[in-house]
Amino acid sequence: MGYLNCTGPGGRVRIALLLVALVTSPAWAQQDVIEYMKKALSDVNAKLDSALKRIDQLEKEKAAASAKASETQQTETSARLDNVEKSVQALQSAPTALNPSIGLVIDATAEHRAKTGGQFNFRAAEMGIAASVDPFARAYSFITGSRDGIDVEEAAAVTSSLPWNLTVKGGRFFADFGRYPKVHDHELPFVNRPLSIERPIGGESQADGVETSYLFPTPFFLRGTVGAYNKVGAENDRVDNEKSRSWGRFSFLGRLATYFDVTDSHNLELGSSLVYTPEVRINGRKEFRALSGVDLTYRYQPLESFVYQGFTLGNELLVNSECVERDVGCARRLSVGGYSYGELKLNKTWSTGFLFDYAPKISSPGKKTIGYSPFLTWNISEFNRLRFQFTHADDHARENKDENGNQFFLQWTTVIGAHTHGFLGR
Repeated sequence: MGYLNCTGPGGRVRIALLLVALVTSPAWAQQDVIEYMKKALSDVNAKLDSALKRIDQLEKEKAAASAKASETQQTETSARLDNVEKSVQALQSAPTALNPSIGLVIDATAEHRAKTGGQFNFRAAEMGIAASVDPFARAYSFITGSRDGIDVEEAAAVTSSLPWNLTVKGGRFFADFGRYPKVHDHELPFVNRPLSIERPIGGESQADGVETSYLFPTPFFLRGTVGAYNKVGAENDRVDNEKSRSWGRFSFLGRLATYFDVTDSHNLELGSSLVYTPEVRINGRKEFRALSGVDLTYRYQPLESFVYQGFTLGNELLVNSECVERDVGCARRLSVGGYSYGELKLNKTWSTGFLFDYAPKISSPGKKTIGYSPFLTWNISEFNRLRFQFTHADDHARENKDENGNQFFLQWTTVIGAHTHGFLGR
């Protein structure tokens, strides 16, 4: 009996006929039919195995093609993201490189002092310019015009992409000392800079030099700063900013500052600073000077107030230590002063507060000035502000008769353009 194809529709008919024949035929014929059936079933099994293997092969090829397509897509997506990142970096530097952010602050007061009378005081017009230099640095400058002339208060370059959480600043800037010594006058929460800062530092902490900051990899904010400068203090006349000197007569700074949330509505900011000048020459005499400070700021900010309500309590203690060369040994002078203030934000428009200031005389620490200053602020808008302050000063230092008696101030501060010194309204 020849081999028959049993896999097609006709084959199934043949198998059915064979089954009928198998039932009706004699025994010798049944044996041949059984053998034929076995061969046919074996052939069907072989073809099924081949079909299953082919299906497995096709599934593997499909999976490999899908994986390759996915890898290709990921590569293309990664390339697109790299191009986007490069474009963003270019955009960060290019637009402001040709068109930097510019702003202007005008700060003026109407004053009345018991000992000297009244005065309209144009304090300053301060122009700020800032821009990204490239993806690696940014630069800014504040140029101030006042009754005393035009001065470059700050002009510095700051790195923006150094590794290991490092930032380097160079040029003229406000050294990172304390809380409010490094803040411009119009950014203070009260009208005048406390005398406890003014006397030991010499106004704002302006310095020509270089400064490096490191952000510690801690669960909370912790930053350390070191710096080297010609001097610290815009009005510090003990050192000439334009004369060369030995490195032992420069001023060196160290600061450690932290910030953390006590709860969602309460936070603390704590800092410790030190400026050390190994040698200062005054009238041919050698001196060394160490000025240290501790500042603590507490804030209460209700979550539902959208930063328009809250309370701030700020404190700063400064210790000035000097050793003046004498014929025999060294005469040490130690003066301790500071201020404390509280400010209550009533709403978006109004806030009020009180400042206490304790300022010893540096050359004669036993002589001091104590000031008491309530103040009221009207924020007409984000760019327009009026502030009224009354100050009663008990002056025993006798450095300036303007610093004694009752004093009244009405300050008007306006801003145009992009002008900021950082997030000071915390």
